[in-house]
Amino acid sequence: MIFGHGDDAFRYGEQIKIDFSSNIYYRADLSGLQAHLASRFGIVAHYPEPEPTSLEKMLAKKLGVPDNTVMVTNGATEAIYLIAQLYSGWASIIPQPTFTEYEDACKLFNHLLSYNADDELEVLPEDRIYWLCNPNNPTGNVVNTLLLRHIIRQHPRYLYVIDQSYKDYTLSPMIQPKDMTDCYNVMLVHSLSKTYCIPGLRLGYIYASPIIIDRLRQIRQPWTVNAVAIEAGKYLLENDPKMIPDLPAFLAEAQRLRKNLSAIYGLLVMDTNTHYMLVNIDGSSTHDLKQWLIDHYGILIRDASNFRGLDNHCFRVTTRTPEENDLLVEALKEYVSG
Repeated sequence: MIFGHGDDAFRYGEQIKIDFSSNIYYRADLSGLQAHLASRFGIVAHYPEPEPTSLEKMLAKKLGVPDNTVMVTNGATEAIYLIAQLYSGWASIIPQPTFTEYEDACKLFNHLLSYNADDELEVLPEDRIYWLCNPNNPTGNVVNTLLLRHIIRQHPRYLYVIDQSYKDYTLSPMIQPKDMTDCYNVMLVHSLSKTYCIPGLRLGYIYASPIIIDRLRQIRQPWTVNAVAIEAGKYLLENDPKMIPDLPAFLAEAQRLRKNLSAIYGLLVMDTNTHYMLVNIDGSSTHDLKQWLIDHYGILIRDASNFRGLDNHCFRVTTRTPEENDLLVEALKEYVSG
């Protein structure tokens, strides 16, 4: 799935003028981080810490949890693959459609997979993991936090992986690590790459019980988080810059975009609790639509046909400026009318 994610603008070069395919906030001010890393560039002449312990201690303090419950990873993706590796051969329940790396990681480590929650209690063995992306990618929906916490506590026999990579892109309440210190069957996956809009630096982390974190450390490779990423993480945690200046206004614009897209004949737009949304187009393939938008407007959308459970009529778009969003709406109107 490595070539199936959004933000594949690299395939098209200078053709792309407006990128609606990436879920990372597009106007983040990274000038402070850039200046800091330039002043500290000498760190690249030395090996980083084999494990990013100094960054993990800062992060644990910020989260209000013990140091031994946090492990920083090379993006949320490394966290996902490490968890799948640690529980190799277990059963995994992955509600669809969702982020495809869960399935890819579980297949790599021989998990028994289920995509249907209706018959899992009778069919699957007791050693099982539930994977949940919250907010979900690509749909943008959010599961109620109180319900999630209740389910986790009511079923201590099962493990729950809750991927909250997009927690900073919604106003819906999220599970806080400090509220789960009495639970030993939950792993929270987070993406600092998305929080601070630095996907190229690959920074994520896992919060879990000390026992789980210790076992994960035993199977991870050394130096998976490089020196520049560690330094960036320290700067960002210490300064905590607000990358989305006005989240309520940004999400209000997302709802305006959704309303305008929904008014186009032939488009079905799903409800969303965040800044991206899933769209179904009737009477055309997403592949044709994507290429037409590139050729005529330099607009890039996310072809969502490679998500399990979706077909070649599905695509995802992410909110941008009002002017750019209006241009997307007009372009889609022209395509549909043609």
